[in-house]
Amino acid sequence: MNIVIIEDETSVAQNLSDLLYEINPEIRILVVLETVKASIKWFEQNQAPDIALFDIKIADGSSFEILEKVPLNFPIIFTTAYDEYALKAFKYNSIDYLLKPINKSDLEKAISKFKNLYTRDKAILHNNSKLLKAITEINCSDQIKKYKKSFLVNYRDQLIPLETSEIAYFYLENHITYCVTLYHKMYQVSSSLEKIQSQLDPSFFFRVNRQFIVSKPAIKSVQVCTNRKLKLAVIPEHSSNITISKLKGSTFKKWMKL
Repeated sequence: MNIVIIEDETSVAQNLSDLLYEINPEIRILVVLETVKASIKWFEQNQAPDIALFDIKIADGSSFEILEKVPLNFPIIFTTAYDEYALKAFKYNSIDYLLKPINKSDLEKAISKFKNLYTRDKAILHNNSKLLKAITEINCSDQIKKYKKSFLVNYRDQLIPLETSEIAYFYLENHITYCVTLYHKMYQVSSSLEKIQSQLDPSFFFRVNRQFIVSKPAIKSVQVCTNRKLKLAVIPEHSSNITISKLKGSTFKKWMKL
């Protein structure tokens, strides 16, 4: 299921993203847009998503301005801290109207409503097999542990989704969390290392110390120091010494199958 989020508050956008991935890890967030201008440009240049979440009041105006200037033919879930726009919202392709702060239960009901309203037509069923698969898996998402397939990262004036498989490591510096990709790109992430660790597949990522979470493909070499600590060399290279305590070393070796 391809989703576009229009939201000008970074923390709210991150929370929405986390909730959507909890509801269904197969959901793909195409882009997070913060302004009317950027939204109009994006919809004019890209294929329509399966569904979108529109905050009503955004940085440079109202999301209703987007709907008035660009003909959109996909369903919308409106999100807002105000309830006076409800009637106007339902004049458009609205399937729900959620008041902030948004919780998982309300968002899950809105996604379920989308399923009921937009999967009855057989043509839709035929052309959106991936959507059907995503919605089907909503019911079993609480039974099987799922891990995030992408993270929202800060890039210029936007939030963009970054595939987890592309990430070499996360690290903390001056109370700010960053991630570095296997392709030598660095981004800022609006989450703590503790939260990120809980969302990662432990067979692929390892929390080596308080500052670093590394992926297996990023590990170039492991050096055993005289004090029985381990020292990692990673790709891309990092300026800090990445060490693992002797207490955690044995667990790390088993994880690496050394």
